[in-house]
Amino acid sequence: MNINVPTEIIELEVNTSYEPVWISTDKRTNDPTKTTLKYSQVGGPTASDKIGNAHGPIFRIEVLSASASFIKIWGLDNDDDNAPVYPVSRFTGTDGNVVLDIWLKKFDFTDSNGDTVSPGNYKVFGHRSRKYPASF
Repeated sequence: MNINVPTEIIELEVNTSYEPVWISTDKRTNDPTKTTLKYSQVGGPTASDKIGNAHGPIFRIEVLSASASFIKIWGLDNDDDNAPVYPVSRFTGTDGNVVLDIWLKKFDFTDSNGDTVSPGNYKVFGHRSRKYPASF
């Protein structure tokens, strides 16, 4: 099955938050919890903090290379206790499964216990939809 989703592909940085932030466009209040006039962006709360161009969340990551052996990946609903640790070989192996479909919050390179290690050289890409939520 071939699914075409309009995407933006960006290079991701380790231990950076890619969780969408709601921005209020309501002139009556700046509090996005008190209005439905808002949009989301990946990055900080101001326009200059925005990462990339698309407004949707990162819904797929692609690990092309990494010198570390393990990668810990947080989805939007994961916390530190339940974020899984994957062997990097799962992405860079010969099975051809280099992508993981996930609404990404952040990622970090770790040892087998999930403890952070220096990432060394790596190349990780994120795919983003042009709309929120990402749908197929």
